[in-house]
Amino acid sequence: MKRLFPILLSLLSLLPLTAYAVEVEHLYSASVMAVNDQSNRTLQKVAFSEVLVKVSGNAAIATNPVIKKALINAREYLVKQAEERVDGERYLQASFNEQKINRLLRSSEFGVWSQNRPQQVIWLVVDEDFSRSVKGESDSDYADFINAIKVQANKRAIPVLFPVMDLDDQLQVSSSDLWGQFTDPVELASARYGADNYIIAKIIKQDDDYQLNWSMYGRNNSNQPYEIWLNGQGQGELAAIGTKLTDSLADHLGERYSVKASGKDEVVFLNVGAVTDITDYAKLIAMFSELSAVAQVDLGSVTGSNVQLKLVLLGTQQDLLTELSLDQRIQSTENAFGDMNFQWNVIN
Repeated sequence: MKRLFPILLSLLSLLPLTAYAVEVEHLYSASVMAVNDQSNRTLQKVAFSEVLVKVSGNAAIATNPVIKKALINAREYLVKQAEERVDGERYLQASFNEQKINRLLRSSEFGVWSQNRPQQVIWLVVDEDFSRSVKGESDSDYADFINAIKVQANKRAIPVLFPVMDLDDQLQVSSSDLWGQFTDPVELASARYGADNYIIAKIIKQDDDYQLNWSMYGRNNSNQPYEIWLNGQGQGELAAIGTKLTDSLADHLGERYSVKASGKDEVVFLNVGAVTDITDYAKLIAMFSELSAVAQVDLGSVTGSNVQLKLVLLGTQQDLLTELSLDQRIQSTENAFGDMNFQWNVIN
């Protein structure tokens, strides 16, 4: 374990810096369509189940006995609900209590995955009629595949996009690059989309059947090279294999980034330099308060422009490092003694 005592953060600049990860909205809300005139109580359970999957990152969460019992009492977690009609269909929009859900998940040994989630870009290359081509987000022939991924990614609350495949993309990435999984040009092109991770998806069309093989590339922080995190395959209709790919991505990311309660209440002290005013301090506190790995943030001491923060961790030190790795405002280095030092590049 890398030592974090003390962690030194230096505030170097107040200029904007692009953060790759995306802050996902409406994690604790869901909109579900009524089927066969389902009652609102049934729809509440369906919506609650979808929210639990989004927040935990675990698609199988509803099989847990504790969660099953909670689903029966979904109304106890409900904050508000509203009905609406769309194209003649009835939808229930339900929002649930964030604190109660987080307590439920941690008490049943599931993790909580924060709103700050990594951006994925999917590069799709297709082999059909003895030729290969790269498909962008507006491709009509493979719209079923692309749209299925977008719909399921929204349901699982993971940021996913496809390249536009304009002239810039075409000059950087070829079908040969993708089919041969030559990653250097793909990494460069993915940076344009602010991607934390990228996926190379290869489809072979065989009559009315489609065979898919894909690889997900990721890295733990910006100082490390990309590596294959996950491989997958599928066969069948485009929508079905697209949905399966998305669920595999979401399950993997949820396992990697969700934070389970360690029960140790570990304490980390952070010395933050160049905090010039109360506004900087408030923004700094707000950032760490939003991390799933952090249970409490307190002010330790102030010496001039240097502030010491005391963090009580819900998770582990590694959970904290993993969450910080998603925010490009935080740059980490390691010294010869194994201590992790951080540089705070910007506070928006």
